[in-house]
Amino acid sequence: MAQTNVTHFFPQSFFNENSLHQTLGEEFALGENGVMVFHWADFHETCDSVKMALKNRPELREDFDKREIGIQQLNHIPVWIKTKEKVHQSSMYELYEKYIFNRTHVLGGIDPFGPIEISFISGTGPFKNMAITECFNKTIYRDFILINLIHGKLPKRDYRVRVKSKVLVEFGEEYGRAQLVNLDQLTTTGLLFSIDADLFQKEMIRGEDIRILLETKSLAEALGKDLDELKTHFSQYAFNLMYSSNKNDSICCKLSDFSVQSSFDFFKNKKAFLFIPYSKIRGENHQVKIMTAFMDYTKDLVRGHYKNPFRKTQSA
Repeated sequence: MAQTNVTHFFPQSFFNENSLHQTLGEEFALGENGVMVFHWADFHETCDSVKMALKNRPELREDFDKREIGIQQLNHIPVWIKTKEKVHQSSMYELYEKYIFNRTHVLGGIDPFGPIEISFISGTGPFKNMAITECFNKTIYRDFILINLIHGKLPKRDYRVRVKSKVLVEFGEEYGRAQLVNLDQLTTTGLLFSIDADLFQKEMIRGEDIRILLETKSLAEALGKDLDELKTHFSQYAFNLMYSSNKNDSICCKLSDFSVQSSFDFFKNKKAFLFIPYSKIRGENHQVKIMTAFMDYTKDLVRGHYKNPFRKTQSA
């Protein structure tokens, strides 16, 4: 992998999974086994709490500064990308920046997923045939986003929770095809799914409508529980949260109402991410009412949990 060639540029603490993000409470589980988690960067109020903590806690600021220095060192890692027209000289910092800020058109609209000739040695090579996304490291990618979010260079989000679940989607003529897709996020405004990009582009997108089967009883029964009780409650759904095979649990959507974006995961799989607003789900749907009630309820729980969570401990 390409990143194995560049790790020597960074201090060891830069790759330490147990420093900044856990110290600042990057995420906590709403359910056992990671079935549902909250990440502080996924809510503008908790993001502001982290920014305030960096002002008031010198040890956190020091840790953050070290990571920012590490990110800046990406500027010292040159990259040459060879196309039919020319050889583009760039840096790893610019590649992360262009991809994260959706500025890949600066490199002539190069597909970051497609194979292309890349060299870390010089403009004359040697070149390796690989995708730009293969140059990215999960930890560096996360910290690049974190730092730019704290600096206000990326838009803050409204409240959402991350989900690890697979649900059934029916599509095609008379909904004759079925496929398990990933339910990735519940948000205050809609649902985010991911699916293999080729499957979506070659098969699912040919139709006009899809039907999604969602079990929401688990969310309805979570209302009124505190954070500890939620973990116990969701532990019984560790492998099937919101999965249903019951047609009575279906919601119907037009494919044209989805926002679709291609991206990648760090196993180098190309994914299509599909977001559907609750307002675009057809009919008066009890699942939508339950999901929005659950999001409103847990947002208040998270808000209370993060109220002064980084207050400096007074010495005895």
